Amino acid sequence: MSGPPQLRPRPGRVGLAVLWTAAAVLAAAPGLVTAAPPDLPPPAAASPAAPSTPAPASSSAPTATSTAPAPPGEIPPEPPRDPNDLAFMRAPNNQPQPLRPRTSPDLRRGYSSVRRFAFTAAPLFASFRLPFAGRPDSQPSAAGRPAGRTHGVGLGLELDVQLLRWMWMRAQGSYSVHPVGEGRALDKDMKTVITAADGTIRALGFGVGPVIALDLGRFLTLIEGGVGGLRVAPPGGVQTGQLGKACTQEGACDVGLRCSADNKCQQGLIPELYFGAAIDLLARRHLSFGAQFRYYALLTAPGKFPVYLVGGLRVALRF
Repeated sequence: MSGPPQLRPRPGRVGLAVLWTAAAVLAAAPGLVTAAPPDLPPPAAASPAAPSTPAPASSSAPTATSTAPAPPGEIPPEPPRDPNDLAFMRAPNNQPQPLRPRTSPDLRRGYSSVRRFAFTAAPLFASFRLPFAGRPDSQPSAAGRPAGRTHGVGLGLELDVQLLRWMWMRAQGSYSVHPVGEGRALDKDMKTVITAADGTIRALGFGVGPVIALDLGRFLTLIEGGVGGLRVAPPGGVQTGQLGKACTQEGACDVGLRCSADNKCQQGLIPELYFGAAIDLLARRHLSFGAQFRYYALLTAPGKFPVYLVGGLRVALRF
C-alpha cells in the first residue's frame, strides 16, 4: 500500500516567492536605491563609505549663482534674474549707433540751427555789357543790337549773418579782370588809327543787402538784393574821354570815369543796385558747395539792365 500523497509546488511558485522577498527588502531599506529624474543623467555610484541618505543642505555652502561674501553689515545684492534688469551698456554693444540718417535730402532741423554765420568764396565769371569809348566791338550797332560783351574772370567774397530763421544780412565784394585788345578805326583819310589801348579793364564791386534763405535741410536756396558801388579802371587813354585824357566837349568820360575840376577823366564810383540767387548743398556740418549768379544795374537808370553780371561756384563755411 502506498503512503499518503506528497504536496509538490506548482511551477512558478518559486519565482513568486522570490519577488515577494525582494519587495520586502526594498520596503525595509528605502534609502538603498533612489530613482533618478527622467530629465537628469543617472547619479554616480556612491562609495561604500558614503552615507545612504543625502546630507542636509547648508545655507553657507557656495552655489553656482552665489556671489562674493559681502562685508560685515552690508546686504549682498541679489543676482539678476531677468536680462532686462541689467544696466544698459554703452554703444555700440547694447545701444544703436548714433549715426545721421542716410536720407537725401536730410530734412532734420539740426542742419539749420547751427548756421548763424557764413563766409563764402567764389571764383567768378564776369561780363560787362557797357559801351567803352574807342572800342567798336563794345558799341551798340545801328541795327539796334545792344552793346557788346566784355568777358573776364574774378573772385567774390561774402559774409553772411543770420537775422531771422529765413533772413540773412550779407556784405559782398568782388574783383574781376577783363582783357581787351586795341581799338582801331578808319579816319577821314581812310587810314587806320588806334582809338583805345590794349590791356585789362579791372572792376571792383561791393554791396550790402538782405538775403532770403529758404532752408530745405541739406539744400539752402538764397535770394539776394542790395545796393553798392562799382569802380572801373580801364587802360590808359589815347583819345579824349578816356582815362587820364581831357573830357569831351559835353564833359563826358568813359565808363566808370568822371570829369574832374581840371577837365580830365579820372576814376570814379558807379552807384548800382543788384539782385541774384544761389543754391548751396551742405556737404559737411559746416561746409557747403553751390552755384550763384548776380545781375547789376545802374542806380540812376535801373531800367538799363544788366550792365554787369557775375556767376560762379561757391565754397562756404557755416557756423
